[in-house]
Amino acid sequence: EIVEEMGGFLRRRGHDVVTAQNVATAVAALDAAGPFDTVLTDLRMPGAGGLDIVQACRLRPRPRPTVVVMSGLAGPRETAAALDAGAAWVLSKPVKPRDLLTLLAEIEAGRAAERFPHHPHLALGATAA
Repeated sequence: EIVEEMGGFLRRRGHDVVTAQNVATAVAALDAAGPFDTVLTDLRMPGAGGLDIVQACRLRPRPRPTVVVMSGLAGPRETAAALDAGAAWVLSKPVKPRDLLTLLAEIEAGRAAERFPHHPHLALGATAA
């Protein structure tokens, strides 16, 4: 439900979106529907988790997608693991929609690293929208 809601939200704002309900479907989409500029994933999911998606993205040929991990439960250890695996950003949930749109625009423009150079893990949207 959340995946479809977020996908619809991003589509309504002009983004091309492919959604996946699990890691296997997401990894298959990387080949079948890609290449992708950005991949959004939750850290914790039933079965395999978001780190598997991060690692699959890292194995894609260049240019690789920028990976944004979202989690409501990530502590310092999980955040470090996601960044070490290749995630560019770890966002604390709930993520404010406008903050997500801002980050996506910054990534698309290649300015995210300039705007947040020392903050690869942000608590964007740490309060309810």
